[in-house]
Amino acid sequence: MSSAILPPVVREHCAQCQLPTTVCLCAYVHPQTCPLPIWVLQHPSEASHAKSTVPLLRLALPELTVKVAEQCAPPKALTEGGWWLLYPDESAVAIEDIGRTANSSAELLIKGLIVLDGTWRKTRRLLYVNSWLATLPKLSFSKAPAGQYTIRKGPGGQSLSTLESVAYVLQHVSTDFSAEPLHTLLAQRVAQFQKFGHKK
Repeated sequence: MSSAILPPVVREHCAQCQLPTTVCLCAYVHPQTCPLPIWVLQHPSEASHAKSTVPLLRLALPELTVKVAEQCAPPKALTEGGWWLLYPDESAVAIEDIGRTANSSAELLIKGLIVLDGTWRKTRRLLYVNSWLATLPKLSFSKAPAGQYTIRKGPGGQSLSTLESVAYVLQHVSTDFSAEPLHTLLAQRVAQFQKFGHKK
C-alpha cells in the first residue's frame, strides 16, 4: 500500500515587505529619509535569521545599504571621511556626548555610519577579518534606553537590536528624524512572533 505524497504548502508573500500575507507589515511601514548614509555589514548567518531586524530597517529607511558578507572591501564613500563604526569598546565616543541640538556638531562629525549586524560573536568576527573597520572612529551609547526587542536578547539581556541602535543614533544626529515609526514597526513584529511563533 503506497502512501500519497502531499504537495508542499506554498505561502503567499507580500511583494513589498516580503513577509507571508498573513503577517504583512505594510500598514505599519512609514518610510523616512535617512539623515546620513548608513552601510550595514551583515554576517551571512544573520541574513537568513527570521528575527533579524535589518529587513524592517530596509522598509523604514529605503536609502539604507546592506552588504551580506563575512569579508568585503570598504565602501568607496569612506574616502570622503567622517564615517564612524557603531561598536562598543573603550575607545568609542558616546553619541550622547556629541549632543542633539539644532546646532549640534553631530552633523559635522558623523557623515556616515557603518553598522555590524549579527550575534556578538559574529560581529567580533566581522571586525577581525575586515581590517579596514579598525581605521574608523567608534561610536557607542552611554544612556541608551532598555531594548524593546524582547523576543531576542544579547549577552546580559540588555543590548539593543540593530533597528533600535540605528534609530537611537539617528534621533541624536538629526532633530528632524523621528524614531517612533521604527519603534512602532518593531513592536508590531514582536507582537507577531508572540502570537504566531517562529514559523511566521
